Amino acid sequence: MWHKNDTKLAQVVFADNHTAAYGTENCRRMRRHIFTELSPIAGDLAAHYIKTAERSTFEQANHELQDIYNQLRIEDLNLCADHEELLNAARRYAEKCYVARNRAKSPSDAYQACLRIVDHYQVKRPSVKGDNLEPALNRMCCHHWWFRRIKILRLRKIETIARNIELVSRLRGTYASDYTIHAKRKQKERNRLYLATNFVSNQNGDIFSLQTLADRSVSNPAIRRAELMTRIRGFEMVADHLGHVGEFYTVTTPSRMHACLHHGVTNPRYDGTSVLQAHEYLTHIWSLIRAELHRQGIQPYGFRVVEPHHDGTPHWHLLLFMPEKHREAVRKVMRHYALLDNGNEPGAQERRFKAEPIDPAKGTAVGYIAKYISKNIDGFALDQDLYGNDAVKAAERITAWANTWGIRQFQQIGGPSVTVWRQLRKLDKTDDPELEAIRQSATASDWAAFMLAMGNPDAPHRSHAIKPFYDESKRLNPMNGEVYSPATGRYGDLAPLRVSGILWKGSSYSTRKHVWMLFKVDSEDVTLRSEAQAERTQCHAGAVSLGLVSITVPTPFQPQKINYENPTQH
Repeated sequence: MWHKNDTKLAQVVFADNHTAAYGTENCRRMRRHIFTELSPIAGDLAAHYIKTAERSTFEQANHELQDIYNQLRIEDLNLCADHEELLNAARRYAEKCYVARNRAKSPSDAYQACLRIVDHYQVKRPSVKGDNLEPALNRMCCHHWWFRRIKILRLRKIETIARNIELVSRLRGTYASDYTIHAKRKQKERNRLYLATNFVSNQNGDIFSLQTLADRSVSNPAIRRAELMTRIRGFEMVADHLGHVGEFYTVTTPSRMHACLHHGVTNPRYDGTSVLQAHEYLTHIWSLIRAELHRQGIQPYGFRVVEPHHDGTPHWHLLLFMPEKHREAVRKVMRHYALLDNGNEPGAQERRFKAEPIDPAKGTAVGYIAKYISKNIDGFALDQDLYGNDAVKAAERITAWANTWGIRQFQQIGGPSVTVWRQLRKLDKTDDPELEAIRQSATASDWAAFMLAMGNPDAPHRSHAIKPFYDESKRLNPMNGEVYSPATGRYGDLAPLRVSGILWKGSSYSTRKHVWMLFKVDSEDVTLRSEAQAERTQCHAGAVSLGLVSITVPTPFQPQKINYENPTQH
């Protein structure tokens, strides 16, 4: 007999039938209930249950299944629920915080009461700046904030469980679980729909779709890849000019942090370390390495790439340039810190740290790292990954892995500010000959010339001649067309300053020519009056205009919603 809350979903019936031979009738009722509650992953849970029961006992299998259920079912929050159920849960918890806040005698008491609710459901606490608790309280009383936090918690919990039960490996889902890949595909579809059916308008009446603008920014994988390759090539040209040498390093985590062995079976040394914890370990090791190198007066420059092993465990690749005299010292320091944790375990000396000199006779530094850039963005110009998977599909799984865990895949080490570089590329021609020469190097995509003009590769950003210029954000009031600067953000924080140009010799140069207002509309609210004029004009950033477009703003307009939008400036 089925549990009163169970339904005969196909995946539940499948899981129940496959585990029917194990345990008692009470065990079967327990499994049915769990399979139904966690129906999106019921089939995988059943497979793991059978494997555990065969390797050990059905009692152990029951224990592990119950443990998984307890991780994904936090009282009335079912992390395997669908989109609407999670949204309703977010509304409930925001309402709980709202009630607790109103009952409290002081902001401090309200904050503590809301924190207890947040901690109970295991979502990440909001940050607090100074003594002002109001923004944090406003967040905890907002269901949008709760919904975002719950979605992050859901993906990371399920991905951790999938990794622990061998669903993330070269034998099943390489780099990330199939559940996460499916969830990320659906999210991308929602994002594409949002970008395609929402528009921005500036004070001149120009209107563009968000999709058009996104396609012309570094959000576009092809543009992102091209910019990274341009910067890496520039680093190599500067290194050649200065007579420096290049080194390619690989740093991995201890064996205890790997869920699966290389051939895909469970690693007996695995201690339950999550992907994020493994990445934090590597980040800590790198901070120790940089501190020691700094004490020795060594400041290498280049790029770092983070990518997953087949089981999702991260490892780092670093392409660094330095004077020849520092080569051995850098290797010694990096090897020392890379082997601090269990450095004597089998295979540690060979696998935990690898150093390979860049040999110009074999290829350029760009050639060494190009495949890692492409592999981690879109698989461009690659056939397969290391495990024989299609490169494009592998890139999709890797980017899903990075997005799930909030891991920054690429990071520049040393060199000039890429923010200044991007702002210079937006800047109009100037009358200052020195500044104009630097601007032209940026607009010509000559990172090497730009880098040398900004100072030595190891020069700190504070000593650079050009710095980013930050100014108050500007917004367009759709009621009267006036431009204003909001004092606070959506949750009552002080409105942050935005990058608006560059600072050069004490003078600011603005790159913001327009103020934009986001119109959240449905596709049927948009009427193209003249398709023939869709490509007649261009915006300052180079985005193609949609021509004459009429947008219907839902009425009545509610002014308070202005705080919820973040119009961009160009």
